[in-house]
This record gives sequence, structure tokens and C-alpha cells, in this order.
Amino acid sequence: MDVVASMFFFLMVLIVAVFQFKLYTIMTAGAYVEDALTASNLASALIDIKEYGRSHVVQIEDTQEAFRVYRDALYCNLALDEEGYSAKEELLAGKVWIREYIVYNVLEGEVQITAYDGEGNCLRQESGQSGSVRTPDGTLVEHTAVYSRVGFRVMGLMGRGIDAEKEKSVDIVRYEDNE
Repeated sequence: MDVVASMFFFLMVLIVAVFQFKLYTIMTAGAYVEDALTASNLASALIDIKEYGRSHVVQIEDTQEAFRVYRDALYCNLALDEEGYSAKEELLAGKVWIREYIVYNVLEGEVQITAYDGEGNCLRQESGQSGSVRTPDGTLVEHTAVYSRVGFRVMGLMGRGIDAEKEKSVDIVRYEDNE
């Protein structure tokens, strides 16, 4: 009887350990993608240096080029091939999809919004009042900012794929040293 109870207890511990390991792997994949999103968003923050030098206004003039830089940086940061598949298959299974990329330029109290799909096609251009516009992840847009969202797949228990998404926004703020 003790042998049966010990085997049952061992089996339960083994199941819990496998579940925790898989959960840790999924959390690691999420952190990996989030870090890559942040780095890629920052890489695409191509402000107009001439305008900044003249007026200290931080804006992304060429949003199409900013998207291209974002896409290239994301592919590099996630080690993706040309089709969007990761070389790190233990973390990301299947294709990584760029779902949305949005540039928010804040100029004189107005927010100019330019949104792109995963292929780099401009979906919309609109504007709003500064202080009333939020990114899809809920961040209030007070300064020029970049937002992106990607979809990806991770392997769950028993070889089942789990679809996931990550989104991130970063704002670009002029640093003033008041010393």
C-alpha cells in the first residue's frame, strides 16, 4: 500500500513540475517578446533632427521609414527569418505577426496619429487633442510616442500551440538637464 501511495505522490509531483516548467517557458517567451518590442519601438523613434535643432520639437517626420526600421529591428531582435519564423523555436513556435504599428506625433497641443498594418500599409491618419488620446494599451499620449502589437505562438502542454499577443508603447521625451 505504501508503494502505491508513494508512486501516486511521485506522479503528482512530476505533473506539477512539468506544468510549472511549461508555465515558466511561456512567461520567458512573453518577456523575450516584450523586450524585443521595446527595443524595436525605440529603434524606430527616428526623430527629425533638423526640426529638433531648430525648435526642440520631437517628431517622427517619416513614419513609413520608422515602420521599416521597426520591422527590421523586430526581425533582428527576435531572430526571425524572412517569413517571420523564429530561430528560437523553444520559445516561439510558428510565425510572428506584426498586428499594428502606430506613431503619435505631438505638435502644439495636437496629436497626429498614423497607423500601419503588419505589411507597412497605412491604415489611417487622424488627429486628436493632446491629453485626450490614448494608445491601445491605455497609455495617455502626452509626448511623441510609438506603439506596436505583435501576435505569436508558444507551445503549451502536450504539444498544443497557444496564440498570444504582446503590445508596447514608448514615448520620446526631450531630456532637459536643469543643473
